[in-house]
Amino acid sequence: MNKVLLIVFAMGLSLGFSWQASTVSVSADTDFEVWESEEVHGKKGGYYKSEALLKLKAEELGIETEGKDAKTLAKEVAEAKVQQAAEELGIELEGKDFEELAKEVHHQKVMKKATELGIETDGKDPKMLAKEVHETMVKQKAEELGIPVEDKDIKKLKREVMETYIKNEADMLGIDTEGKGPGEITKEIHEQKIYQSAVTLGIDTKDKNAEQLLDEIIAEHADEAKELKIFPFEDRHH
Repeated sequence: MNKVLLIVFAMGLSLGFSWQASTVSVSADTDFEVWESEEVHGKKGGYYKSEALLKLKAEELGIETEGKDAKTLAKEVAEAKVQQAAEELGIELEGKDFEELAKEVHHQKVMKKATELGIETDGKDPKMLAKEVHETMVKQKAEELGIPVEDKDIKKLKREVMETYIKNEADMLGIDTEGKGPGEITKEIHEQKIYQSAVTLGIDTKDKNAEQLLDEIIAEHADEAKELKIFPFEDRHH
């Protein structure tokens, strides 16, 4: 499966489908973490494509950023987010490494989501329960998007849901999708969201690409962008 599609769609889930069209995930929301696999959830590093956004997240978590490269910061942010989630869930931290703690956090979030979905949890193997919750979420989103679910392989259905959602978002933004793959469409959505935010914030966009504008938004206008709830802070969960 295309990793970019998985990430951007999972972000949509984490925002109740008021989707942020970005490959940058800043949310530790339950839906995102349940949608992704336990293996992905337990990896250090995350999906930060903007170093400015990564640094901001690190600072929010009380992590010292001076003199650290992006790889180190991403690792520390991942560890801090898992520890924070574990504390919120009442999980004992002592004597547990990152992978073990991440697995417990993921399972607790799966359990919570299962309860929300009305799925019985008693006596079920954690991996099988996670699979059941995941498939239920995929089918729910498919139905919301008007996609038939009968007799469809779950992997194919998930891809169809993700691609349909991305195309719908592009249509809303007036982006031409003809002859373009999901990755290219996602990139265009991402860039348009950034330019829209930059204009709203009064940033001079001349001769600046999307990455440069995003870095400027984060570094110099983060508080205002948060207040206005514009990308990359629209309906952001904390």
